[in-house]
Amino acid sequence: MALILCMLALARPEVRTLTVQSVQGWLFTRLQITEVEDEQQQILLRSFAASATDLNPAQMALVQAVRSKYKIAPEPTNALMLEVFDLADRASIDPTLILAVIGVESNFNPFANSSSGAKGLMQVLQEVHSEQFTPYGGVMAIFDPKTNLRIGVKILKECIKLTGSIEEGLRLYKAGEESVSLETEYVSRVLVEQERLKQALPKVAADAKPNSK
Repeated sequence: MALILCMLALARPEVRTLTVQSVQGWLFTRLQITEVEDEQQQILLRSFAASATDLNPAQMALVQAVRSKYKIAPEPTNALMLEVFDLADRASIDPTLILAVIGVESNFNPFANSSSGAKGLMQVLQEVHSEQFTPYGGVMAIFDPKTNLRIGVKILKECIKLTGSIEEGLRLYKAGEESVSLETEYVSRVLVEQERLKQALPKVAADAKPNSK
């Protein structure tokens, strides 16, 4: 696997693309959605809105930071924040990293659609991950914010685990038809946005990893 990762950086563009696709194909077959981890069918029945009273101080501060930049309504942002913190806790990922990926990938637009076919908050590729949406009612669930988040976070977690670092995990998450330079720019943008969000946290919360309420 180390040899494959070296090839990603050194191979000719056409060879590198095939290598990335091979790694991603192996990676995505490992993604599983279990009944214990996910509420499956019930997720589509839950309203994507929440009151500010449901949030802890760290979550409220991050809601304000997200809303100030991306200009989205408070109630859906509150619900998004609760879901991100829950998934971050279960995946052992800093919630600010997940939020930064969402910001860079989709500008917090749950209906975002890229020219490559990536969709939703975390720009999940529907054709690659179609089977992952089966427990949630099919591929149209890709536009359900919580479903998209859950699958996107699983992919991000596996990318970080596979590569051994956040930076390389982000590079693999973005990898595909993009060039190395564009992937590097993407990693930089995500990390800069994550730092902005961390700066918005209350000092006590910023000194420790933000946890769910």
